[in-house]
Amino acid sequence: MTEVAALNRDSAKQHPENVFANPLEIVDEILLTRGEKLGTLKRWQLSILRDLATSEQGMGTPGYVPGQLRGQLTVLEEIEEAKIRLSKGSPLD
Repeated sequence: MTEVAALNRDSAKQHPENVFANPLEIVDEILLTRGEKLGTLKRWQLSILRDLATSEQGMGTPGYVPGQLRGQLTVLEEIEEAKIRLSKGSPLD
């Protein structure tokens, strides 16, 4: 028997990095509308850019690990890919 996992929509939209393994998972999430997916990707992107700006200013980010920059850049690239995939979808999604 297949179990359906529940999605905490608010948490998924506000803190996607804690819910999804990567931004491309958002594209296939059936419990979010296309608009919610795009908004979620934008929030994730802004969060990373804010962290990068903070670390660049020498302020440091709580929990920041040296070498994490490459991972954050990969996530930013995945966000762009996810947005492209969503833009190819039906306008009624």
